[in-house]
Amino acid sequence: MRASSLRSAVGAAAIVATASSARAEHATWAESKPGYAQLFATAYVGDGLRFNNPYRLATPLGSDAESVSRTASYVDIGAALTIGDPLGVQHGAALRFTSALEGISQQVFTPSYLIWRRWRAWAAYARVGAPIVLRPNATWGGEAGVGGVWFFRGGIGVAAEVVGDIFYGAGTRETAVPAYPVLSGQLGVVVAYEVLP
Repeated sequence: MRASSLRSAVGAAAIVATASSARAEHATWAESKPGYAQLFATAYVGDGLRFNNPYRLATPLGSDAESVSRTASYVDIGAALTIGDPLGVQHGAALRFTSALEGISQQVFTPSYLIWRRWRAWAAYARVGAPIVLRPNATWGGEAGVGGVWFFRGGIGVAAEVVGDIFYGAGTRETAVPAYPVLSGQLGVVVAYEVLP
Protein backbone atom coordinates (compact mmCIF):
# COMPACT_ATOMS: atom_id res chain seq x y z
CA MET A 1 0.00 0.00 0.00
CA ARG A 2 2.76 2.40 0.96
CA ALA A 3 4.80 1.47 -2.13
CA SER A 4 1.76 2.17 -4.35
CA SER A 5 1.20 5.56 -2.71
CA LEU A 6 4.87 6.39 -3.09
CA ARG A 7 4.79 5.51 -6.80
CA SER A 8 1.69 7.69 -7.28
CA ALA A 9 3.31 10.64 -5.50
CA VAL A 10 6.51 10.28 -7.55
CA GLY A 11 4.47 10.07 -10.78
CA ALA A 12 2.46 13.19 -9.93
CA ALA A 13 5.64 15.09 -9.06
CA ALA A 14 7.21 14.04 -12.38
CA ILE A 15 4.18 15.31 -14.33
CA VAL A 16 4.24 18.68 -12.53
CA ALA A 17 7.99 19.01 -13.08
CA THR A 18 7.64 18.19 -16.79
CA ALA A 19 4.85 20.77 -17.24
CA SER A 20 6.85 23.42 -15.39
CA SER A 21 9.90 22.65 -17.49
CA ALA A 22 7.85 22.95 -20.71
CA ARG A 23 6.43 26.33 -19.61
CA ALA A 24 9.90 27.58 -18.70
CA GLU A 25 11.31 26.37 -22.00
CA HIS A 26 8.49 28.09 -23.91
CA ALA A 27 9.04 31.34 -21.99
CA THR A 28 12.80 31.09 -22.59
CA TRP A 29 12.18 30.54 -26.30
CA ALA A 30 9.94 33.63 -26.45
CA GLU A 31 12.46 35.78 -24.60
CA SER A 32 15.24 34.61 -26.91
CA LYS A 33 13.39 35.72 -30.06
CA PRO A 34 13.67 39.53 -30.11
CA GLY A 35 13.20 39.61 -33.90
CA TYR A 36 9.91 37.69 -33.89
CA ALA A 37 7.31 39.10 -36.28
CA GLN A 38 4.05 38.10 -37.92
CA LEU A 39 2.71 38.90 -41.38
CA PHE A 40 -1.03 38.95 -42.01
CA ALA A 41 -3.31 38.93 -45.03
CA THR A 42 -6.95 39.82 -44.42
CA ALA A 43 -10.17 39.81 -46.44
CA TYR A 44 -13.54 41.01 -45.13
CA VAL A 45 -17.04 41.70 -46.40
CA GLY A 46 -19.05 44.29 -44.50
CA ASP A 47 -21.95 46.70 -44.28
CA GLY A 48 -22.73 49.63 -42.06
CA LEU A 49 -24.80 52.59 -40.97
CA ARG A 50 -24.13 56.16 -41.96
CA PHE A 51 -25.25 59.10 -39.83
CA ASN A 52 -25.63 62.86 -40.39
CA ASN A 53 -27.24 63.81 -43.69
CA PRO A 54 -26.65 60.68 -45.81
CA TYR A 55 -28.26 62.02 -49.00
CA ARG A 56 -26.22 59.86 -51.36
CA LEU A 57 -27.51 56.60 -49.95
CA ALA A 58 -30.41 54.77 -51.50
CA THR A 59 -31.66 53.05 -48.35
CA PRO A 60 -32.60 55.48 -45.56
CA LEU A 61 -33.87 53.55 -42.53
CA GLY A 62 -36.05 56.40 -41.26
CA SER A 63 -38.80 58.53 -42.75
CA ASP A 64 -36.66 61.09 -44.57
CA ALA A 65 -33.29 61.56 -46.31
CA GLU A 66 -31.64 62.81 -43.14
CA SER A 67 -32.38 59.57 -41.27
CA VAL A 68 -29.74 56.95 -40.50
CA SER A 69 -29.03 55.01 -43.68
CA ARG A 70 -27.41 51.74 -44.61
CA THR A 71 -24.10 52.15 -46.39
CA ALA A 72 -23.18 50.25 -49.50
CA SER A 73 -21.87 46.76 -48.76
CA TYR A 74 -18.14 46.56 -49.32
CA VAL A 75 -15.07 44.36 -49.53
CA ASP A 76 -11.99 45.13 -47.43
CA ILE A 77 -8.63 43.54 -48.19
CA GLY A 78 -5.41 44.22 -46.35
CA ALA A 79 -1.99 43.31 -45.07
CA ALA A 80 -0.36 43.83 -41.68
CA LEU A 81 2.88 43.33 -39.79
CA THR A 82 3.35 42.98 -36.03
CA ILE A 83 6.48 42.61 -33.93
CA GLY A 84 7.03 41.80 -30.28
CA ASP A 85 6.64 39.04 -27.73
CA PRO A 86 4.92 36.04 -29.39
CA LEU A 87 3.36 35.20 -26.01
CA GLY A 88 2.24 38.76 -25.27
CA VAL A 89 1.07 41.98 -26.86
CA GLN A 90 2.44 42.81 -30.29
CA HIS A 91 2.46 46.16 -32.08
CA GLY A 92 2.53 46.90 -35.77
CA ALA A 93 0.94 48.49 -38.81
CA ALA A 94 -1.92 47.55 -41.10
CA LEU A 95 -2.86 48.70 -44.60
CA ARG A 96 -6.45 48.27 -45.76
CA PHE A 97 -8.11 48.89 -49.13
CA THR A 98 -11.90 49.10 -49.16
CA SER A 99 -14.17 49.16 -52.21
CA ALA A 100 -17.97 49.44 -52.42
CA LEU A 101 -19.82 46.49 -53.91
CA GLU A 102 -22.95 48.43 -54.83
CA GLY A 103 -24.12 51.94 -55.64
CA ILE A 104 -21.59 54.70 -56.27
CA SER A 105 -18.03 53.51 -56.89
CA GLN A 106 -16.08 54.24 -53.71
CA GLN A 107 -12.53 53.30 -52.72
CA VAL A 108 -10.79 54.01 -49.42
CA PHE A 109 -7.17 53.39 -48.43
CA THR A 110 -6.46 53.17 -44.67
CA PRO A 111 -3.03 53.00 -43.02
CA SER A 112 -3.37 52.24 -39.30
CA TYR A 113 -1.57 51.34 -36.09
CA LEU A 114 -2.33 47.78 -34.95
CA ILE A 115 -2.15 46.12 -31.53
CA TRP A 116 -2.49 42.31 -31.43
CA ARG A 117 -2.70 39.58 -28.79
CA ARG A 118 -3.15 35.84 -29.34
CA TRP A 119 -4.13 33.07 -26.93
CA ARG A 120 -3.74 29.68 -28.63
CA ALA A 121 -6.60 29.47 -31.18
CA TRP A 122 -8.03 32.90 -30.30
CA ALA A 123 -6.77 36.42 -30.94
CA ALA A 124 -7.98 39.96 -30.34
CA TYR A 125 -6.82 43.18 -31.94
CA ALA A 126 -7.51 46.89 -32.22
CA ARG A 127 -6.67 49.45 -34.91
CA VAL A 128 -6.51 53.24 -35.12
CA GLY A 129 -5.99 54.79 -38.53
CA ALA A 130 -6.58 57.60 -41.00
CA PRO A 131 -8.79 56.55 -43.93
CA ILE A 132 -8.12 58.36 -47.20
CA VAL A 133 -11.07 58.40 -49.61
CA LEU A 134 -9.73 58.03 -53.16
CA ARG A 135 -13.07 58.30 -54.99
CA PRO A 136 -15.66 59.56 -55.76
CA ASN A 137 -14.44 62.69 -53.93
CA ALA A 138 -11.03 62.83 -52.26
CA THR A 139 -11.22 63.42 -48.52
CA TRP A 140 -9.97 61.91 -45.28
CA GLY A 141 -11.08 61.03 -41.78
CA GLY A 142 -10.39 58.91 -38.72
CA GLU A 143 -11.01 55.23 -38.01
CA ALA A 144 -10.97 52.87 -35.03
CA GLY A 145 -11.70 49.15 -35.10
CA VAL A 146 -11.75 46.19 -32.73
CA GLY A 147 -11.94 42.56 -33.71
CA GLY A 148 -11.45 38.95 -32.81
CA VAL A 149 -10.14 35.89 -34.66
CA TRP A 150 -10.66 32.16 -34.20
CA PHE A 151 -7.85 30.15 -35.82
CA PHE A 152 -9.42 26.87 -36.90
CA ARG A 153 -6.11 25.93 -38.55
CA GLY A 154 -2.69 27.02 -37.27
CA GLY A 155 -2.44 30.27 -39.24
CA ILE A 156 -5.88 30.49 -40.86
CA GLY A 157 -8.79 32.00 -38.97
CA VAL A 158 -12.23 33.51 -39.30
CA ALA A 159 -12.62 37.04 -37.99
CA ALA A 160 -15.22 39.63 -37.02
CA GLU A 161 -14.56 43.34 -36.68
CA VAL A 162 -16.53 46.43 -35.64
CA VAL A 163 -15.29 49.66 -37.24
CA GLY A 164 -16.15 53.26 -36.50
CA ASP A 165 -15.27 55.99 -39.02
CA ILE A 166 -15.74 59.70 -39.33
CA PHE A 167 -15.25 61.28 -42.76
CA TYR A 168 -15.05 64.96 -43.66
CA GLY A 169 -17.05 66.00 -46.71
CA ALA A 170 -17.57 68.98 -48.99
CA GLY A 171 -18.92 72.12 -47.36
CA THR A 172 -22.58 73.10 -47.42
CA ARG A 173 -24.43 76.35 -46.75
CA GLU A 174 -25.06 75.25 -43.17
CA THR A 175 -21.66 73.67 -42.39
CA ALA A 176 -18.25 74.56 -43.80
CA VAL A 177 -16.73 71.12 -43.09
CA PRO A 178 -19.44 68.52 -42.39
CA ALA A 179 -18.52 65.27 -40.66
CA TYR A 180 -20.13 61.95 -41.55
CA PRO A 181 -19.91 59.20 -38.88
CA VAL A 182 -20.15 55.58 -40.08
CA LEU A 183 -20.45 52.43 -37.96
CA SER A 184 -19.71 49.14 -39.75
CA GLY A 185 -19.49 45.44 -39.05
CA GLN A 186 -17.51 42.97 -41.13
CA LEU A 187 -16.73 39.26 -41.31
CA GLY A 188 -13.76 37.71 -43.00
CA VAL A 189 -10.65 35.56 -43.07
CA VAL A 190 -7.21 36.19 -41.55
CA VAL A 191 -4.05 34.35 -42.64
CA ALA A 192 -1.05 34.72 -40.29
CA TYR A 193 2.54 33.81 -41.09
CA GLU A 194 5.28 33.76 -38.44
CA VAL A 195 8.64 35.32 -39.33
CA LEU A 196 11.26 33.71 -37.10
CA PRO A 197 14.65 35.39 -36.52
